[in-house]
Amino acid sequence: MEGDERRVSKAVQWTLGVGLSVSALLMLAGLAGSLAAGRRLPKAVLEPGAAFGQAVHLHAAGLLSLGLLVLVLTPFLRVAGTLVVFLRQHDWRYTAVTAVVLTVMIVSLFVGQA
Repeated sequence: MEGDERRVSKAVQWTLGVGLSVSALLMLAGLAGSLAAGRRLPKAVLEPGAAFGQAVHLHAAGLLSLGLLVLVLTPFLRVAGTLVVFLRQHDWRYTAVTAVVLTVMIVSLFVGQA
């Protein structure tokens, strides 16, 4: 059981580190692109589809929006990954708690848009 806890801890640490790093790189690239083009920073965050489309073309607004999206989604991935680990371990108490946390996080995305 102790080995499993270490693996979960390392996976959580890795997920958060990669998510934060990718987010920071995207936002720095967007900032650099905006400054290099002599443009002001965007005042609004783009929808995910538009952000991805603009990021592919290296537009600052797309890169910044995609960076924010990655930053927001990183904890979701961590919680979802933890849920899978608890399911595989047949730890029903932690599975239930983690499922409730993930549900609250998902609902908060939709309530926040209303």
